[in-house]
Amino acid sequence: MKKKDVDIKKYFSKAFENHKNNNFEDAEKYYNRVLELNPTHFESLFYIASLFAQKNFFLRAKEFFERAIKVRPSYDVAYSNLGAVLKELGKFEESVDACKKAIKIKSKNHIAYSNLGAVLRELGKYRESIIACEKALQISPNNIDAYHNLGLAFQESNEIAKAIICYEELIKINLKNVNAYQNLGKLKTMIGETKEAIKYYNLARKIEPENLLNQYNLIELDKTYLNKDYENELNLTMQNNQLNKKNLAYGYFIKSKYEIKNRNYKKEFEYLIKGHNYYLSSEELKYNNDINYWLNVLPKKSELFDTKLIKTKILSSLDKVNPIFVIGTPRCGSTLVEKIIASGPEHISIGEETGVFSSFIKKKIINNKSIYDEIESAPQIILDKYIEKNILKENKISFFTDKTLDNFFYINFIKKIFPKAKFINCKRAPIASIISILKNNLPQVSWAHDLNNIFNYFNIYHQKIEKFKNFFPDVIYDLNFENLANNPEEESKNIMKFCNLTWSSNCLKFYERKDLISKTTSNIQIRQEIYKHSLEKYIPYKEFLNNYGKKFNWFK
Repeated sequence: MKKKDVDIKKYFSKAFENHKNNNFEDAEKYYNRVLELNPTHFESLFYIASLFAQKNFFLRAKEFFERAIKVRPSYDVAYSNLGAVLKELGKFEESVDACKKAIKIKSKNHIAYSNLGAVLRELGKYRESIIACEKALQISPNNIDAYHNLGLAFQESNEIAKAIICYEELIKINLKNVNAYQNLGKLKTMIGETKEAIKYYNLARKIEPENLLNQYNLIELDKTYLNKDYENELNLTMQNNQLNKKNLAYGYFIKSKYEIKNRNYKKEFEYLIKGHNYYLSSEELKYNNDINYWLNVLPKKSELFDTKLIKTKILSSLDKVNPIFVIGTPRCGSTLVEKIIASGPEHISIGEETGVFSSFIKKKIINNKSIYDEIESAPQIILDKYIEKNILKENKISFFTDKTLDNFFYINFIKKIFPKAKFINCKRAPIASIISILKNNLPQVSWAHDLNNIFNYFNIYHQKIEKFKNFFPDVIYDLNFENLANNPEEESKNIMKFCNLTWSSNCLKFYERKDLISKTTSNIQIRQEIYKHSLEKYIPYKEFLNNYGKKFNWFK
């Protein structure tokens, strides 16, 4: 055997052993030594790509999986792994292609089916996602990722009972699966089964005591957990130098809750900012492009705000649809408004945060297309998305709500798709919404972890909504949250009248409903009666926000 071949064998053996023991730095070094000697060494290309994926270096992982595929184009696992990496990079269509290539090479690749299910869910293709995940489980009944992805797909399509069954089955396979317990806690919270949610979060906490998300969720559900013993335990946990950024974020969020108990507003605010800094840093790769999209790309898409009439082919069935879009900024009282509307005699379908228009428009922008390209097909595509989410039924089309708050960007476009659409613009005192955003971590909202970003987004909202209110005065209802809280009967009657719906006392008894589901951070509050709100409790925070808000008229 030649010396070069001996060295390759030696270096690869060292790389693989270090990789197996999670010594990533040494493993990478030895894989690279192999590749210096033989740039087409398949095993080194494949495993260094896997290493980069484990380290969340997805661009590097993509590069090396693609190099590995060039060397061995018939290896299905490389395509499957590439699909997973492309999903993390937000390249969803390419991810689908990679997963399908893996399946074409090996029809029983259950991991490829599971990965395909995950990316189809990201594309909003929930039925297809469910089919892919179920196929993975037919091939491999103990595929944990497939159960997890199937549960998420059911959750997105508003089939909560089926999602719960998925995670219960997952626990039977692996009693120590923390994600399953956390998801069960989340789902039980959504449907108002607080005791069950607490049980599952406690089980997750026993398995991973250093995972401070569990403690955070427990405190959100039951303030008795905000006690001295937990505080001491928290302080000990946070002394651990191995804590990741996300755990540090939740640690500081919890610390802020102890400070508010003592009315130490300055310290509370400092901990909130620290927590959000860590959280933003922990999701940097995921958030960066998304923040730029919301603050720079989308607001400058002039087509959205051009109110010139653009003719579209409206489906005859859409003339029967009366969608009610609840819009605004986060923490503006929108969940409360939606539950009031849905609790009237008509019992209309609740959409919550569907993201239907957001994802439709974003796909056009990312692909550098006009939002009006192929506009004739848009109504059917949009309608199908609502049907897929179980918000509309094909044979029964009438009223429904969609509480995707960023729909204020698309009012002009929405009116072209749904001529009978109405919009409830939820307004709350900006200081109240902003402080509430800080106090309630919003993982799905990329810009909500930095005050500069928050103020910039709020400013965009105020600019865009004023423009649309001038152009569509009859279809946008300004709802003041403080007015609703202090005069619920009068204001709720005004809302229902605007929506052409019947008011009854049940509109204000939404909290008594057993079928109430809420996926938002307001899922606890909406199980209580409406109570009066005072802005006085936000006065102590004014001085902390003045430097950010002084240049905006809407904040003064």
